[in-house]
Order: sequence, then C-alpha cells, then structure tokens
Amino acid sequence: MLDRNELWAQASELGQLLTESPQVVAFKAAQAALENKPAIKNLMNRLQEMQEQYQSLSQYGSGPHLKGLEESIQAVLKELDQYPEVQTYKEAMHDVDVLLKEVTQLLASTLSENASPRS
Repeated sequence: MLDRNELWAQASELGQLLTESPQVVAFKAAQAALENKPAIKNLMNRLQEMQEQYQSLSQYGSGPHLKGLEESIQAVLKELDQYPEVQTYKEAMHDVDVLLKEVTQLLASTLSENASPRS
C-alpha cells in the first residue's frame, strides 16, 4: 500500500509522462506558433479586452449595449479562425482534452474496479 507521499510521487510521474506525450508536445508547439504571430496576439488581446468589458457590462443586465459588443466578439473570433495557426491550436487543445479525459476515465474505472467489495 502506498502512503500519501508515494502517491503524490506517482501522480507527479504521471503528470511528467503526460507533458511528454505527443498531444501535449503538439499543443505546446501550436501555442508557441500563436505567440510568434503578432497579428494573432493583437487579435487575442483585443478579444480578451472585449470579453472583460462584456463581463463588466453584463452585470447590469442585457440590452443593446451588449448586442454590439457580442457582435464585435464574434467578428474577432471569426477573424482568428481564418489563421491556420489558430486551427492547429484548437485541434491540439482538443487532442489534449481527449487525452486527459481518457486518463481520467481510466483512473475512475480502476478505482471503481478496485474499490468494490470482493465476494
């Protein structure tokens, strides 16, 4: 039986293995490609500012003041989607999500199998 420290060490090792997986390596490369493209960085900064503004304004309810901002956000998202680097990033992020879900499901399944009382 593992004590808590051994369990954390094993979890840390699993985390390291995940960071070395092809999915995470591809994600990091896609992320770096985004950061090296000034036009994308500018659009992402603009998007973040608009999203923060939207959050602030939405506290006061909905209305025409939000409609224009929503349209502007959608326009920036559409513009970002035109870049192949953004598509590659989204695909890589999806692949990492799938990997993490699969690992989580495996952990949950293993726990369920080993936690149930044996006859």
